Amino acid sequence: MVDTDEQVDEDLKNGFKLAVLGKVVYVGKRDGKLFQSLDGGNSWRDVTSSLPLSFIRFKEIVFAGLTVYIATDKGVLSSQNGTHWQRLTDGTGQHIVIDRFAIDHTRVYGAGDTGIYHLDAHSKWKQISPVVPGKVFSLAIDRNRLHVLTQQRRMFHISLEGEKYARSHK
Repeated sequence: MVDTDEQVDEDLKNGFKLAVLGKVVYVGKRDGKLFQSLDGGNSWRDVTSSLPLSFIRFKEIVFAGLTVYIATDKGVLSSQNGTHWQRLTDGTGQHIVIDRFAIDHTRVYGAGDTGIYHLDAHSKWKQISPVVPGKVFSLAIDRNRLHVLTQQRRMFHISLEGEKYARSHK
């Protein structure tokens, strides 16, 4: 896999996005194309045409369990096989734009300009905090806390103790 596009972004934030689970590898390129390898990167298949959404760039690609999640500038997609994709929405059908994911086993959390979310049991985004003081650079989960680092170098956390779907840690 080679990126032959001209580099216009000096900090590489719009370069390859990568997710790996065993021998399954996904690579999102700057040109908006998504590739899948089922043999650890020895051969590649362009799966872009199977995506149910047009977008300009990938924000992040992660695995949670056997499901791959792809954050784009137009919303989030998920798939278990790379052929059939689901466009994730909230309970009202709105497409939520996520900048960063945090994974706790198979639980998926996401942060974007409109708040902090988690995917519920029906694969719908549920907002757990409407407050995001700036663009999210990094998101991590530890025990029942979601830690957020913003572009303005501010760091804060959100307790998930009262969250109905929070994983119990002992």
